[in-house]
Amino acid sequence: MSFFKKHFKIIIVVVVILIALFIGFKIKAKNDSQKFNSKTETLINPEKKNLTEVITLAGSINAASKAELKFQTSGQLAWIGVKVGDKVKKYQSVASLNKDLLKKQLEIDFNNYKTTSSSFYDTNDQYKDSVITTEIKRILERSQNTLNNSVASYELGDLAIKYSNLFSPISGIVVAVDQPDSGINVTPANNIISVVDPQSIYFKSKIDQEDVVKIKVGDKAKIIIDSFPDKVFESKITYISFIPVIGESSTVYEVRFELPKENEDLLYRLGMDGDVDIILKEISNALTLPIEAISQEQDQNYVLTIDQNKKIIKKTVKIGIETDTEVEILEGITENDQIVIKK
Repeated sequence: MSFFKKHFKIIIVVVVILIALFIGFKIKAKNDSQKFNSKTETLINPEKKNLTEVITLAGSINAASKAELKFQTSGQLAWIGVKVGDKVKKYQSVASLNKDLLKKQLEIDFNNYKTTSSSFYDTNDQYKDSVITTEIKRILERSQNTLNNSVASYELGDLAIKYSNLFSPISGIVVAVDQPDSGINVTPANNIISVVDPQSIYFKSKIDQEDVVKIKVGDKAKIIIDSFPDKVFESKITYISFIPVIGESSTVYEVRFELPKENEDLLYRLGMDGDVDIILKEISNALTLPIEAISQEQDQNYVLTIDQNKKIIKKTVKIGIETDTEVEILEGITENDQIVIKK
């Protein structure tokens, strides 16, 4: 009989004891690991605070009232009355075309009108006592059409003279003069002068499709312009586009926010960058924890607390709004609970 066969029962007993000891050590180690360790963990208490849930967007200053001025007719540029930086009033004349050629053309059109008119009346007198046949009817219609075209040509020439003066449709400042020199021939395709109303400024941003459903016109916002980092502008949403912004890699929508209209000194300029916080919800005296104190398991949020024996236990919590650093606790703990956070 071999040694193992002779001592089989003893070996079985020893193996069972070793397994039991191993399991005991594992349980002890697990229990020890569930005890609070001040070297690797710290304790905090939930705090009552005022919380604000926001969406932060980047954007820049734009203006609602802008005008690109161009002549409606072709001609030679005779006069430019403004330069970049000048202030203009609504309907102020800012440029004009050479009218000499236009006036000569109008004189020709007027003479053509008189000749056509005389011919028209001669034709009518010629056939006034005749029986109106189909041929005579066509002659009279052609005569009438020729007269009408002559009148229209004269009126177009008169409009060309009126349109030879360029007026600003808005009050504002001149931001560009594309044709600063007189004597140049221009067409309706040429921009001549650009005007922007500095009192019509607003802050423009873009928001993702996931977040646009959370906001509405009238929602409060706070804007910080990079050029004025110490100044916070109280604002609100004035416009949310219905169609997405064209040319973006993702689906985003334009959002506009009001800015102070007092911009006589031109402190706020087009293109200035900044950030805006859209206020979604404000809660007073909310029970809060640092966001790093919240963990998640199987779609449930929980925190680690300690009991009177310094043993760490899990507590499921229901959370509310979140900020970048804190989260609102709705259910599960009180101000008296001690929360464990890893150092």
